[in-house]
Amino acid sequence: MIRDNVLINAGIQTGMLDETKIAEYKLAARRERVDLLHLLTYKLRFPIADLYRAYAQTQGIRFLTNDEIRVDPQLLRKISPSIIERRLVVPLMPIDETALLLVDNPEDRAGLSQVQRLLPPDIEICMTDPNLLQQLVIRVTQATNDEEPPEFDPVISLDEMIREAYLYRTSDIHFEPAKETFHIRFRIDGCLQPYAQIFSAEQGAALMSRMKVLAGMDISEQRMPQDGGMTYELDNNISFDIRAATVPVKFGERATLRLLGSDSEALSLKKIGFSERALARFSDVIKRPHGMILITGPTGSGKSTTLYSALQQIASNDINVLTVEDPIEYVMEGISQVQVSSKVSFSSALRSFLRHDPDVIMVGEIRDSETAGIAMKAALTGHMVFSTLHTNSAVSTISRLIDIGAEPFLIGSTLVSIIAQRLVRRLCGFCKVSVELSDDDRKLLRLTHEHNGYVNEKKIDDANVFKGTVYQAKGCANCHDSGYKGRIALFETLWVDDHLAQVIGNGATEKEILENATDFVSLADDCREKIRAGHTSIAEFERLSLGREEAIN
Repeated sequence: MIRDNVLINAGIQTGMLDETKIAEYKLAARRERVDLLHLLTYKLRFPIADLYRAYAQTQGIRFLTNDEIRVDPQLLRKISPSIIERRLVVPLMPIDETALLLVDNPEDRAGLSQVQRLLPPDIEICMTDPNLLQQLVIRVTQATNDEEPPEFDPVISLDEMIREAYLYRTSDIHFEPAKETFHIRFRIDGCLQPYAQIFSAEQGAALMSRMKVLAGMDISEQRMPQDGGMTYELDNNISFDIRAATVPVKFGERATLRLLGSDSEALSLKKIGFSERALARFSDVIKRPHGMILITGPTGSGKSTTLYSALQQIASNDINVLTVEDPIEYVMEGISQVQVSSKVSFSSALRSFLRHDPDVIMVGEIRDSETAGIAMKAALTGHMVFSTLHTNSAVSTISRLIDIGAEPFLIGSTLVSIIAQRLVRRLCGFCKVSVELSDDDRKLLRLTHEHNGYVNEKKIDDANVFKGTVYQAKGCANCHDSGYKGRIALFETLWVDDHLAQVIGNGATEKEILENATDFVSLADDCREKIRAGHTSIAEFERLSLGREEAIN
């Protein structure tokens, strides 16, 4: 193993770690009598693999992902299993015609010298996730010695998996059975990535059983979908809720675990992605004494985070805030939160709320005409109501409300604003690189050449010249080599003033609503602004097909 101080120094050199913070955590580690590196990974939320990647980056050593690792059986036969197990080294198939030796500790000069004498002289040292390397060493030594694999412990394996998921800031864990194997994938920053370990079908079934016990599910039932949940506790007094769901598939059962409330630091309107103009306006409307604010978008678009951030900003001792949610994703002090259940629905909770003298009400989702009607009447009678809908755009929300039975005049009288949102990956600030814009890129960003910069095609003047830089992803130790770190929200904002309220109340079409809206910003235009500001990339714009959505709308 690489020494802790070497890994920490690599983190400092690559910008992952801050020396001032490390000094603070050293004192905390002594006080709590815990390992400093262990404390750092939990406090700053990164896996130990990131420091190995940082070390490789500082030393100019190739760092491999799981997909790039292929054991070389011919070279493997030249090294005794005892050396492989003791030194943690595995020879790999060539990449770019270069023979590779996967090692755990490049600073183990004596061990590497012993191994390299048995291999080609021009073999290149490379590194990977230490957990992945350990699993690989176990597999190759067992195969060489014809040993029986050690007994699988689903309790330990599930604990390690959830711990890694937390450190990687994972939103969902996917359990996916195949014909003879069982795969785990983490959703990180909106994209699925494979877990370092692949399990056998039998091991996967044991993991499923352990998860179902913790989530309060029936482990004997494998032919019907089930839902459950648990509160999971990690080291360092860290706990969070997990929502679990299973469904039968061809090769067994698959499951999805959603980690809830594990990133409460994100509950800030300033951090989630509002432009200064939109933030000022949104901060103003959420303080109004009555009306309705709707946040729309597909599942996983950050609607709940926006609502919780708004509640956190306005919550105080002199107002009464009640919420009904499914599920409760963040527990907030000073707010009464109700969980939807078989005995409590959104509409029944909402009716009850009106007898509890609320100032602010949050309804997790408007799903039917009854809930919509009660929410709008509450907004008319002196309450501020927040809620969400599943629609693709802000203006289509009005059509959706009408479809489920809401009257246009009631919609116009209660709505204060509708905000549609999506999440895009945020470019890593340590490794993003400038990109030369092609003609297609300038067209997508609605830019054209003008002197030494670019200008918006709608208005060509010196004040509007864009002299900034557009960036693209590269990859480094700070972002797991993805080029992105974290996500930022895109907002499509529709503000309902008196004129637009009258237009909506008269049953206007979506086109007429847009024509009468003031200061309307589409998702595509907000993304363009964030690309020009260096927050995200053109690739993210294209990944979400925002240009296509814009053409449809």
